[in-house]
Amino acid sequence: MQGQEVSEQETRKCTAGVDVGKDWLDAHVLPKGESLRVANTSEGIGQLKRWFLRRKVELVTIEATGKWHRAVFRSLSASNVAVAVIDPFRARMFAKAQGIAAKTDRLDARVLAMYAAMMSPQCRPPAPERLEALQEFVTARASAVDEKTALKNQLAAATQSFLKSQLRKRIKQLEAHVDDLKTECLARIKAEEGLKRRFEILTSIPGVGDVVAITLIACLSELGSLSDKQVAALAGLAPIADDSGKHHGIRVIWGGRSAVRRALFLAALSAKSCNKEMKAFFQRLADKGKAKKAAIVAVARKLAVLANLLIAQDRLWQKIAPKCA
Repeated sequence: MQGQEVSEQETRKCTAGVDVGKDWLDAHVLPKGESLRVANTSEGIGQLKRWFLRRKVELVTIEATGKWHRAVFRSLSASNVAVAVIDPFRARMFAKAQGIAAKTDRLDARVLAMYAAMMSPQCRPPAPERLEALQEFVTARASAVDEKTALKNQLAAATQSFLKSQLRKRIKQLEAHVDDLKTECLARIKAEEGLKRRFEILTSIPGVGDVVAITLIACLSELGSLSDKQVAALAGLAPIADDSGKHHGIRVIWGGRSAVRRALFLAALSAKSCNKEMKAFFQRLADKGKAKKAAIVAVARKLAVLANLLIAQDRLWQKIAPKCA
């Protein structure tokens, strides 16, 4: 019996989880149940990688943590170690489903190893560093736009002249900051032929402006290699069913990449007015009684599918689509 357990342990897939922190990396390997903590530095990552390679780890799962997971993700991928980066919310829900309520760095690493073993998450290569830089600019610009909107709302409610003057100065500074970030993004995109071509294709679609195109290039680099369902899901525009027995709930959109979803929603607002095809599509949905917001989401989803198709075919948008499309 004991020999049988050893044999099963040897044949089971070896998976690992890495809990990423600013200073430390906590790793756990299954089925052996071994743990390791190293510094989140180039030396520590090298030590962790050698530890994984000696144990012939087949799949590593880590959580998306902004910039802190990028170095270990890139290093492991460069050594042909399969790495899946997952949403922290998904990992937490998985832990709760396993009856694990406690949360520590070492325990989180074990949960991620279990997730890898049981769920076999999809692995994607790390984004090129130039795209990671663009993502930072896009995020910074979105934050600045949100701050500017908040200040404008504050200005509308202000009654004191001194406060109004200060708010106007800050709004003017933010407007310049937003413009500078956009200019820098455009300069980086136009400096590289592949990104420049993507930008030309995306902006050829009526309703897709510079900011939307920049966001799609930076935050949805998979465009051109996805199915219609995959691009809708990654954009957070796939309708999620809510049916049970005789109950048929309203389908909603959830998840995906929020920056992409917001950009495509704004593009849809423009496209339903300036894009003849999208305008007709929106009107058909409205005539069928579809709620306005739901119809706009449908237009946004259609734009995502169209952008994916055009980049896959490496062609600009045309008023009359070619027969091969």
